[in-house]
Amino acid sequence: MVYFPLVFLCVYGLFVSLLRDRYRIWTTLAVMTGTYLLSLLLSSLLKDKAGGPAPAWQVPCAAGIVLFLGASFFLHSNNLLQKLFVAILSLANFAYCLLFIPLFLGAIPFSTAGALGGTVSILAMLLVYLVTGLCLYRPLQRFSERGPSVFLGGMLVLMGFHYLLCLGKLDALFGVRTPTRRLLLATGFYCILIFCFRSVYQAGRWQARNARDAMQDRMLEMESGDFVDMMAAVREVRAAQKSGEYALDTVLELLRDQQPEKVPVYINMVKRNTQHNPILFRYHENPYLNAVIATKAAFATQNQIDFECNAQDAECPLKTAELCVMVNELLTRACFDAAAFEGQRRLRFTAIPAEDSLRLEAVYSGALPDKPRFSLSGKKLTDLFAWLFDDTPQEKSELQGLDSTAEIVLAHSGSLTVSGTGSEVILRALLRF
Repeated sequence: MVYFPLVFLCVYGLFVSLLRDRYRIWTTLAVMTGTYLLSLLLSSLLKDKAGGPAPAWQVPCAAGIVLFLGASFFLHSNNLLQKLFVAILSLANFAYCLLFIPLFLGAIPFSTAGALGGTVSILAMLLVYLVTGLCLYRPLQRFSERGPSVFLGGMLVLMGFHYLLCLGKLDALFGVRTPTRRLLLATGFYCILIFCFRSVYQAGRWQARNARDAMQDRMLEMESGDFVDMMAAVREVRAAQKSGEYALDTVLELLRDQQPEKVPVYINMVKRNTQHNPILFRYHENPYLNAVIATKAAFATQNQIDFECNAQDAECPLKTAELCVMVNELLTRACFDAAAFEGQRRLRFTAIPAEDSLRLEAVYSGALPDKPRFSLSGKKLTDLFAWLFDDTPQEKSELQGLDSTAEIVLAHSGSLTVSGTGSEVILRALLRF
């Protein structure tokens, strides 16, 4: 027995999940619900009009799907081929269920008469639509804003063959003699369809990842130049310090006999002041990494942040540029967050190398940002499905500002964590070699 309320409910789910809507959630749901009710009414009118058992089911189902297709022209922003594909997919799923469910009920080793058979039929139909929806959700969402393509045209033709095969119209072409063979061939068509879509989707992700890696390499090259400039600036300041000390010593010798009680006091005071300049401290044996830490220490001092550093030196199979990028991002995030903290501001940075690992840790005064809660106000159904199935965007997550660090940590089988303890936040990057 065919349950058109369930069939159109599954079609409803495919259209709202696979296509990208234009309007807010309640507008989309209201229009699609009205379309659902109209499709039920139209199917009940056409059910007894078509002759034969197969047309009596296919014609009402096709009419209802045409209504959903018409509503999608106003509600969804996808191109025409994508909307047609979802419509034909819904119709092919219905034909596949009519082929699959009787064979499945016949293969069950116990009686499926009565309510049990109806329940199993409902669950089987829901499973078919759910599996196809989940397998095609990400590919269709990724390419939802693109125009018509030859690939999607080929998929439409494939779905047309699949639909005719499930109806038994292509038995002579493929040499099918039994419903079981027809079911196996139809299942193979599904596998080919999903494989093609997932392959194109993964290829797109691979290209995006290659582009991101290339951008990462260019970023490392550019930031390597910045670190060279930082180190040069620190060397320049140190050279200026030595020149100043030499000049003051010369003045001390020249003026020793005239005002000996004032000049030495003044010179000693100047020397003590220069010694408290954080950019002149030595934080690490690596001059490039030392320049990065010294620059951030100067920023911390200017923002009344008590800065402490314990960066131990050891050999590790990590590029200097990568190490500088990680330390720079960790300290930049820590400094900006600590500067915005109301109260006593502290920042402690540690770099602890081990035999086969390296741990970088920044502990600073602050509080973790509240995780954004999803609200239906002003949202679309596309936003709802993205919130359910997709990862949180980087700019909204706790790893904000640590993009490059996360990539480097991932490349070395490590971990990057952000945690909070009351009024302190801990950024910890662990790399394994």
